[in-house]
Amino acid sequence: MKTLLANPWEKGQFEYRRARRRQQLCLALICFVIAAAFVVAGWLIWHTNRNVLMVPGLLMVLPFANFLVTYIAIADGKELLPEQHERVRVYEESGMCLFHLTEVDEKGRRQYLDCTVIYQGGLVAYCSRITPERKRETETDVILRLRSKGSPLRLKIYTDFEEYSRRLSEIAPEVPAEDVAKVERAEESLLSLCL
Repeated sequence: MKTLLANPWEKGQFEYRRARRRQQLCLALICFVIAAAFVVAGWLIWHTNRNVLMVPGLLMVLPFANFLVTYIAIADGKELLPEQHERVRVYEESGMCLFHLTEVDEKGRRQYLDCTVIYQGGLVAYCSRITPERKRETETDVILRLRSKGSPLRLKIYTDFEEYSRRLSEIAPEVPAEDVAKVERAEESLLSLCL
């Protein structure tokens, strides 16, 4: 049974990021309120900071910080504009498109990918904010990590949406039947690299 705070969207879907951000903020606020309630109750009962209710109050700061850090990491990226989303909708409907991925390299650095299309020959991603140096590092890192997971695909990151759209127009919006398994394996591998 789904709870009130459950995220109904899967990672990679267009709506996932907004729902996950809301979920993490709600959980952080709940943890904060619980921690504050323990601290205030302990202070009101014993009129000192040294009491038994301070321990659970201070321990609730840990999940609060965890949820807050995740919220900040997710909130860092910028969502696609509605007209940009419309231009890639045909790839989304055919299951070839992943949105709002945060790729984390082995050093812990994060790179936000706004939209990524997976096809039988590789990956094409749009990233609204990236430096040329970081772009090369991210492309190389993702290619090597996908190869180690059994998906030897290329990745090309575009920073201009018009150029990205022109590249997408060269890609068929449907995956050939013989390549469906390859694209699904690449999608699973890419999602495993991302937050």
